[in-house]
Amino acid sequence: MSSLGASTARAGTTCESGEPLRVTATIAGGISLPDGQLALDSLLAAAVALSEGLDPPAHTESPEFVEIEIPVQREPGGKFHLASFSISTPDAFETDWLNRRFPIEEGQALGGPKLRRVSLGTGPGKSYRIPRDRRHLEHDRLTWFCVGDAERIRHLLEWCPYIGKKRSVGLGRVREWRVETVESWGDGFPIVLDGRPLRTLPAEWPGLQDPVIGYRVLSYPYWAHTRAQLCAVP
Repeated sequence: MSSLGASTARAGTTCESGEPLRVTATIAGGISLPDGQLALDSLLAAAVALSEGLDPPAHTESPEFVEIEIPVQREPGGKFHLASFSISTPDAFETDWLNRRFPIEEGQALGGPKLRRVSLGTGPGKSYRIPRDRRHLEHDRLTWFCVGDAERIRHLLEWCPYIGKKRSVGLGRVREWRVETVESWGDGFPIVLDGRPLRTLPAEWPGLQDPVIGYRVLSYPYWAHTRAQLCAVP
């Protein structure tokens, strides 16, 4: 049974068995990935929520919290899905800025006779200059590996035309999604390769070789930091 929340409400469909798959996103331009990687299981869960019209809850104990399943097989204990985080090689990095300057002239024109001061440091009149980082990827590609249902995954990815952060300003536009059957590399597929974790894993997961250990959330929703535990970090 999943441990994503106490609610009995569920969305999406489970995958009792699947085939080894490679998922590839070809990106048009730059992408914002503050954490360096993107979790395929979380991306598919978000697509389920979009396709079924679910609103994101404030926290996992919310009465509106809905436990979401995806067409990816779970590990035998059911704690997480057999899906890697994204694998990519950055080619270049760049930074631009999101600027907001309070329109002083308009404020003066619209202000009443009692208006004496507009604070530009706090409140609705605050001006800001926020850095916006983006990366360009080798071959413009992000790659994931998983065990799941290829056709159902393709359908869900149609709900993901943009990925990563700062999607509202055009970053992370996906030019093409590809879901292909691949040959498994054997023990550890698709979450351990050459002793390295390809996603957050329990610290004592078989096949790991001297992994980096840190507090992480083992499965989506990854924003629920109260669920963090010691994990092997990719």
